Amino acid sequence: MKKIVKNTVERGVKSLIFAAVACFILFLLSVFSVYPVDAATWYLIALLIGVAAIQWAAIAVVLHLRSDEIGETYKMDTVWWLITFAPTAFFVVLFVILYSVLHSSVAFFALDGVNFLISLLILAAGMGFCYLLDYAYVTATRKNQVHTTTVTVVHKEKKVKEKKNGTDPSREDEKRAKKMDPEGAIFPDLVAMDKEYLLRPYVPAPSADVTLKELCDGFNRYLESKEMYYTPETLRAFVSGLACSHFMILEGLSGTGKTSLPKYFAEYAGTNVCFTSVQASWKDRSDILGYYNDFVGKFKETPFLRALYQASYQTDEINLMVLDEMNLSRIEYYFADFLSVLELDQSQWKIELMPTSTGGELPVKLDECSVVIPPNVWFIGTANKDDSTFTVTDKVYDRAVIIEFTHRNEATMFVRNVPPIHLGAEKLQKLFSDAISNPSYNLSRSDLERFHILTQFVLDAFDINFGNRILNQIMRFVPVYVACGGNSSKALDLMFARKVLRKLEGRFDDDLKANLVKLEKLILQHYNKTDFSATLEVIARLKRKLL
Repeated sequence: MKKIVKNTVERGVKSLIFAAVACFILFLLSVFSVYPVDAATWYLIALLIGVAAIQWAAIAVVLHLRSDEIGETYKMDTVWWLITFAPTAFFVVLFVILYSVLHSSVAFFALDGVNFLISLLILAAGMGFCYLLDYAYVTATRKNQVHTTTVTVVHKEKKVKEKKNGTDPSREDEKRAKKMDPEGAIFPDLVAMDKEYLLRPYVPAPSADVTLKELCDGFNRYLESKEMYYTPETLRAFVSGLACSHFMILEGLSGTGKTSLPKYFAEYAGTNVCFTSVQASWKDRSDILGYYNDFVGKFKETPFLRALYQASYQTDEINLMVLDEMNLSRIEYYFADFLSVLELDQSQWKIELMPTSTGGELPVKLDECSVVIPPNVWFIGTANKDDSTFTVTDKVYDRAVIIEFTHRNEATMFVRNVPPIHLGAEKLQKLFSDAISNPSYNLSRSDLERFHILTQFVLDAFDINFGNRILNQIMRFVPVYVACGGNSSKALDLMFARKVLRKLEGRFDDDLKANLVKLEKLILQHYNKTDFSATLEVIARLKRKLL
């Protein structure tokens, strides 16, 4: 039986017992002529007790229907309260009509008002006396429980002293401590979230009817209203990066606005965002997802885990999981599981939190004891380039979309209040799929042939292989970038500079500078300087390091 219903039934039964005791007292007073009670009064008292029992049963039924599965909380509005007390209202109106119309003609309804009121007061006094006795009993019992708890605390303090003196507490006591709450939840916060969404199911908000270009232009105006200035290429790359990978790295010097970009995008598009500051001491996934505490028998949940779990309920919300300064620790240590899982089919996007549990209440949305990564979740890491951070390896770079923050844009207009919008995950994914399926946004045969010349030269001159993973990302990045208002050459420029040429960082081959000069000339033969400015800047930076 649910907890709320059980408590309601217990109180109703207790009240009926107290009413029976009070009726017995009233009966004794009538028998011994202390205060005679009329027959009509007895009839009405019996009817009132019956109505009270019916009303209590109605309350129990309604609470059963409106409470959660466990029965700890319930949701009742004005309409449901009116429905709950409808039996009482019906019988009160019925009694008033009967006793006002038939009191003179039917002996059953010939009620003496004074006799009834005094009898009712005696009945109420008897029930009040029973409640006082019950309260005294509960208070005395509670004191005994407090005394027992005090003794337990003293006993625990004694064990602590014994441990300090070298005497280890018995393992049997530890086992009893674990069994203190056998029905408790292993994931208390996640189970509480289940209850919340059971009572208040998620209802997606209407999504704004915008195009990708309108999204980028509106986001740019919103940023300028907040006195934040980014180049249009950066904003287009950010939106396009969401289309080709669920993992993005915003890279650059400190103070260039890496953390602010997802923050303001969440504000403008009405999305969920969870910021997690990476610590230099992080070594494995437990630092980001939490761990199972054997002593208390519960899982130590992190805000990151709670936000990831909530995304399974809010299926039409865009969820940005921002890992701030993610290269303060080695990304492969704590984020390795995510890097591997995101390469698989979406049906396999889940990470084990702990071995499968055989006891305790588990959250509904966990796959056994594995947290599921919904398709409406994107992981965004910010990475500083300084001596206090670790180098981001090729394994991480290949799987992520890289956005470099090297330029600060100037204000194009003076904008004051730009209203935010709400963009749903399904709407955003549809915008992406429409752009990718649009032939006018995709790379033409001539575009592919020109780009193949560059990739082949890089392979021959620098022995840098252009893998299928990068090619698949490009085939999704380019059409979305064009739909955002850019052109295909600039999209190829950004991907080539950040996904291919960055592999030359730290290399000092003898012929490296000569080959860079050849690559520069080859680019200028097939593309204009403006479209491939990012790649040319990388080449110039690499050549300066070789001087």
